Amino acid sequence: MIFVWKGSSAVYLRVEGVSLLIDPSSLFSIDEMNDLGGLDIILFTHEHSDHFDIASLNSMIDEFRPRVVGNPGAYRMARRSSDIIRIRDGEMIEFEGVKVHALRSVHPGHHPVVFLLEIGSISIFHGDSTGFSKSFSAFSPVDLAFIPVGSPSPNSSPSEAVRIARAVVPSLAVPIHGDDSERSEFIERIKLSNLNIKTLLPEIGEIVTLDL
Repeated sequence: MIFVWKGSSAVYLRVEGVSLLIDPSSLFSIDEMNDLGGLDIILFTHEHSDHFDIASLNSMIDEFRPRVVGNPGAYRMARRSSDIIRIRDGEMIEFEGVKVHALRSVHPGHHPVVFLLEIGSISIFHGDSTGFSKSFSAFSPVDLAFIPVGSPSPNSSPSEAVRIARAVVPSLAVPIHGDDSERSEFIERIKLSNLNIKTLLPEIGEIVTLDL
């Protein structure tokens, strides 16, 4: 599999032949998506502008005709211009060989969510901009977790991110949604903890290949 992190919580994934974007806002271009191999699914945790951009979404829909899934807030903003599927806390949607599970995020917004993706034998957690919730342990363990670590979220921090890591028990954790110092602090906190979790600190836009 490969992934690309583009800042904030924007992540591209290609797993088992399926290409997904999560919370892209306007951070990925059409040309980038074509270079990466296209786009099958777009997921939105919530509707804040650093996660969701309607103009960019419409451009992606025109170019790739992907499936689109979003929390109630993103659904409300996109339903007039797309066939977006609404997903709520506790729900699961399955298509294209992908299971998308949602749990309530600890973050402002109109019913924001975090995601667990099951693609073949691979499980991936995406933590939106969330703070810790003990409910996330329902998703554990996972192969890969994208965990928010700070700014500009009022709920995220390196210490909250370690609590999330304890809950979801990833084999590999990648810090997102934070500045460089917050991302580095999370890595150090994991190293100093008793958690047997590998970490990775990719550069913005770096194409990362993983063998999970």
